[in-house]
Amino acid sequence: MPRFLLRLWYSLLLGSTCLAAQEQPPERALRQLPPPTDIDPNLTEQLRQLEQKFGDAILHTDASALERIVGPEFTLRIADVPQSSLPRAVWMDNALHRGKAESFAQRDDAARKLADDLAVVSVIWSTKGTIDGRDFTGDFYLVDFWRKSSGTWHVIARYSIPLGKPPDRGSRQPPPATDIDTQLTEQLRQLEQELGEAGMRKDAETLEHLVGSEYTLRVGDDPQRSVPREQWLAALRPRGAYEYKIESFDEHHVAARKLADNLAVTSLLLTQKAAFAGRDRSGDFYVVDVWKKSDSNWQIIARYSTPIGKKFDRSPPP
Repeated sequence: MPRFLLRLWYSLLLGSTCLAAQEQPPERALRQLPPPTDIDPNLTEQLRQLEQKFGDAILHTDASALERIVGPEFTLRIADVPQSSLPRAVWMDNALHRGKAESFAQRDDAARKLADDLAVVSVIWSTKGTIDGRDFTGDFYLVDFWRKSSGTWHVIARYSIPLGKPPDRGSRQPPPATDIDTQLTEQLRQLEQELGEAGMRKDAETLEHLVGSEYTLRVGDDPQRSVPREQWLAALRPRGAYEYKIESFDEHHVAARKLADNLAVTSLLLTQKAAFAGRDRSGDFYVVDVWKKSDSNWQIIARYSTPIGKKFDRSPPP
């Protein structure tokens, strides 16, 4: 092909490509998520192996392994009993004496460093087994917090959400919660309320103030998805057909726990009536939020949200 024709063909191809990019509707950028920015690959692999050892220890009722892995401050919170928590001693008794695990598998691990000695992992555990003879089989979305002490990682908190019908918990009354910081809970409960109201009112100034620069959202019914701050905030601005519209919301059973002087985790049950791009987003959600304090201000830096008893269509809107 003559050189001038080759140049003409190339310029036409490049021009048409640029035109197509320019003509792409702005909403399309909102719908397309970039690769996750909240995964530390090396840490994820390290903690994936520890999660595997943790599950294997439960499967084989290995008391010595559990003693090494489970930190002394460990508590378990479960979405279908959000008003309470299980302390380490009760959880260990369940795992070693009352439960009978038959199989265990894990997938979709994603670890994020919160501090040099603190990390959070989201993961799905698929289990088959019983506890006190009751079936405990199913998939669970877990949010685990790990702390490093003297070079060794220990799990210090677990938030467990059944994906599907919750297992039969029996009639035993859970003990009073021991992992609640009462003063911190009230402080962060107010901030959670402010955050929800700002989202409902499209209050951009308050959202910018409350949402930290490193914020990401993960959802239990699509565990590989990670929504970065800018796109999460964009969905809460008036965006026509692709707006996240919140008509009403209510928050129950807020419980806050201090992880470090400047880090805290809250869990809560969120009930909302909402829609995204015309698709229903109403229902109950179990939410685990990580808050970080800078100077005297708390900002949310991570949210793990799971719909209770349902799975939403998370595909890009047409």
